[in-house]
Amino acid sequence: MNQSKVRGKRLFYFETAIYVITLLYSFYHSWQIQDMNALGMSVVACITPWIVPVIFRLFHWKPIYEILICNITFVYFASLIGSCFHGYSVLGFDKVLHFSSGLLLTIAAVILFMVIKKSAHIDDPDDYRLFLLFINAMNLAIAVCWEFFEYAMLIFFQNDCINHYTQGVHDSITDMMCAGVGGLLVTLCIVHAYRHHHDNFITRLCEKFYILNIQNHRTKKAN
Repeated sequence: MNQSKVRGKRLFYFETAIYVITLLYSFYHSWQIQDMNALGMSVVACITPWIVPVIFRLFHWKPIYEILICNITFVYFASLIGSCFHGYSVLGFDKVLHFSSGLLLTIAAVILFMVIKKSAHIDDPDDYRLFLLFINAMNLAIAVCWEFFEYAMLIFFQNDCINHYTQGVHDSITDMMCAGVGGLLVTLCIVHAYRHHHDNFITRLCEKFYILNIQNHRTKKAN
């Protein structure tokens, strides 16, 4: 195991330990102050960190610690701090998270495109334009679906997580805009890397995933 992987593994386990400790405290704190909503969200916070690892397991993909670290970090703030400790009441907290979701989901879209195309490099100009359109369309589509979910929570459970009664459509529109800006930032990083033939963290991460889980798997099947 190379040093980079060792450091990534240690950081992942360290962040996981912080998550578990905070989660246990959230149960204790919510029970102490009889905040049943926060207590329920603490239960949800037990599940959300497993979404990405379960996807990896279902597709028999090998773990990429950079991805797992991004996942646990995002879920820590989005699910644990935001929902269990009322972080969303802090001005700008929600927008930063939606911006971060745009970053992460656009990177996920890059990986998905590589899986579909079965290639880590795009040489054809038409494929390249389709690729740029695809990653941003996927990011914005998920952002819209999330707002649909929040609206459904309002309609069926009277949970105004969409801030309908206080902000109207402003909250939904700005959430999607923040996610879109995050996606555009990732797109600019990718365009810069392709034009100047100079890798960055995003392109290296996606290529690492492809080589480890797609290219090597296809090579083994061919042999």
